[in-house]
This record gives sequence, structure tokens and C-alpha cells, in this order.
Amino acid sequence: MRYQLSLFPFQDIETVPEVETLRPGGIRERLSALLAGDLDFRGAETGYASHRFHSFAAKFPPQLPRLFIQNLTEVGDTVLDPMAGSGTTVVEAALLGRRGVGVDLDPLAVQIGRAKTTGVLWEDLSRAARRTLIRAHQWLQADRSGKLREFRSRLNDATRDFLDYWFLPSTQEELAALMAAIREEPHPGLRRLMLLAFSSTIVTKSGGVSLARDLAHSRPHRDPEKRPASALDLFRERIQRYRQPLLAERISPGDALILHGDARSLPLGDQSVHLIVTSPPYANAIDYMRAHKFSLVWMGRPIDELGQWRSRYIGAERTQEDEAILPSRTWETVQAIAEYDPRRARVLQRYFTDMRRAIQEMYRVLRPGAAAVIVVGPSMMRGVPVETHLCLAEIAESEGFDLVGIGERRLDRDRRMMPVSAHSQSRSSIELRMHNEYVIGLVKPEER
Repeated sequence: MRYQLSLFPFQDIETVPEVETLRPGGIRERLSALLAGDLDFRGAETGYASHRFHSFAAKFPPQLPRLFIQNLTEVGDTVLDPMAGSGTTVVEAALLGRRGVGVDLDPLAVQIGRAKTTGVLWEDLSRAARRTLIRAHQWLQADRSGKLREFRSRLNDATRDFLDYWFLPSTQEELAALMAAIREEPHPGLRRLMLLAFSSTIVTKSGGVSLARDLAHSRPHRDPEKRPASALDLFRERIQRYRQPLLAERISPGDALILHGDARSLPLGDQSVHLIVTSPPYANAIDYMRAHKFSLVWMGRPIDELGQWRSRYIGAERTQEDEAILPSRTWETVQAIAEYDPRRARVLQRYFTDMRRAIQEMYRVLRPGAAAVIVVGPSMMRGVPVETHLCLAEIAESEGFDLVGIGERRLDRDRRMMPVSAHSQSRSSIELRMHNEYVIGLVKPEER
């Protein structure tokens, strides 16, 4: 089904910190000026509105999409992120009175995006969370293992083994009772936000209720000496984090649309979008599912099913041959990797093939004369630099886009979670490839 995106209802909402705006000139001129400006946003406050509700690897600062949305669209326009991740672009579009649309394959990313764009009142969420905690406490007091036995009865052996390896029995009892209590909440928006708080007790930068260390940053490892906090206490603390954002900013129903879908086959109508701002995965893919599965299993996803989902992602570690023809620079990059590691070269070829399909879809849904902004970082494979930004720019031009320019931004690594690649041999390889990013500015030509 393709959505034609009828008008969404909007209301006046208090705006968040402004970024510089440049209104004179056409789209190309404005886009060129923005790409030449400061794109670092070092020291900027990134935790306003719902942006800090849940940890998510490698998300860009909200000021980055805000800059392009303010300058390249008008109120009521449709802004798309076809690889939406945690929904940063969609939240910013909605806060600015645009129609924010996000698409992502990752089931937890979709849940995060929908929760962050759920317009509920803090008072309602506070009451719902209080009811939920009381209910969970009562179940634990009456029969501490009852909800856990009920929950585990629906799991396969592999999923039960996963839980037993990564979660203490006492933590499992609390999480099972808490999840059952959240499921009792009848209001979908409140239930969605409480599920987000539940997930954020597990997938977090540090601490968390599992036995995993470095869960959100890199390949997790089990620490049998770790003593996790109470899941109920941590849930209560996470809910309190939502208080100020929900009091200050409220996105109304209809301001944002988060779809579970694939950037390579967007469920949107032709020429229905006024601007695209997106950040695709790195060429040597960040394994989002590696962390997300810790939360998704508690939401009823079998662990083996989650492994199958991973194989569908853009940049996933798949090695099937693909006959798609790539432009010259991109193909030369693949061949340079093949001299050292043919398997990794096939993975890189698959990544660029996937991204070509995604760019084809971006071109299809974008209106003539409108812009697409792609934020991506370089990579290092087997010691060979992969200038992903130049390759994607070349692919985009081969698909009909006009390249306006490529801006560069320095990463604030202390504030942006940059997890380790599954194939990284040392921290030094990460440092080599994750100090900066590039912002590709494209325009779909006007119809002649």
C-alpha cells in the first residue's frame, strides 16, 4: 500500500532552540550555503523534546535535520526520513509544523519513533505509570515467579536460553511482571511510551538491567559480577525523564507518521515528499540488532526471528552475489577491497547495491526541484579507506540527482554513541573511520 499523505492536523507548539536560517534564493542556492556552513553543532543541547527518550547508536544531532527543514521547506510540507532510526528527523519536522514521515525496517526503531511522536499529557502518563508499578508490585508479592512462568511458556528454547544467559532470575521476574502490567494499559499512546521506558532500562549506554556491558556502544560481553538495579526502580526513573519534555513539547496525533517498511521499496506515492533528510548505516554496518534484541525478546520476538531480521537490513553482513552494475568509482572501491578480502568486498557491493535501490526510491517519491540530504561517514575495510560519501554521491548522480555539494562535519564522539563494528579488530580502526561525517546535498531536477 502506498500512502498519498493527506494533510495532517497541526497545532501551534512551543519551538525548541533555533538554528541559523538562510531564506533567500532557490533550493539549490540555499542548500549550497547550508553545506558550506557550520554543521558540527558542538556543544549544542541535543536532549530537548523527546530526543533523549531512548539510547540509539550513531543518531545525528537534532539541529542537523532542523537546519535543512527550516531552510528548505515550508509549514505543512512533507519531510521524509526513509531510514528513520530513532526518528530524529521526524520529531524535528513535526515540531516545526511540517508533516514528518519515517520509514525503518528495525522493529525497535519503529517502536521508538512512534513513542517519541506520541502526543500524550505528562499527567496521564504519570498516572498510568503509577498504576502499572502498583500492579507489577502486587503480582510480585502474590506470586513472584508467576508472570515469569507465564511469559516463558510462550518462548522457544533458544529465547529462554538467551534470557537465562543475559538476565538474572530476579531481574527476569521483575521484567516479566512489569511487561505484563504495561500490557494491561488500554490507552495505546500511554502503553507505547511505557514500553519505550521499559526498553530503555535494558538498551542503555551504561548500567541497565541485563548482565551485558557496553550494550549500546559495542559488542556486548557478559559480566557475571554485575549487579543490575531493580527493573521497577529503573523504570520509574526512566518515566520521570519524560516529565519535562512532555510538559514543554507535545506532538499532536497526525503530526508524524512512522511506518515499518524498507527504504528500498517505500510505501509512499510518487512525488509526495518535499524534503528528504536521512542518515543511512555505515558501509561496514553498525549491527543495531545486536543491542535491540535484548529488548525485543521481552516484547515477544523470538531470538531466531530477530536473527533473520538482521539479514534484511541495508548494510547487513550478507554475501549473496548481486549482478547490479555500480558506477566506476564505487566499483573500483569494491575491487580494491577484493584484493585483500573477497568476502568483505561482496558485502560492500551488497551495501552499495542496497543503497542504490534506496536512492532510486528517494528519487521517485521526491518532488521535482526538491532536495535530499544524506548524512554518512567514511569507513575502513581491511585497511582500505572507503569514501562512502563520494560513492553514494556518484550513485545518486547516476540515478538522476544533481549533486549540489558535500559538506563535512566533525563528530562529537563523547556525545554520539558510535558502536564497534562486528569486524573491527581494534579500537584504532574505529578511531580511523569515525571522526567525521559528510553531508551530501542533492536536488531532483525540475521536470522539463
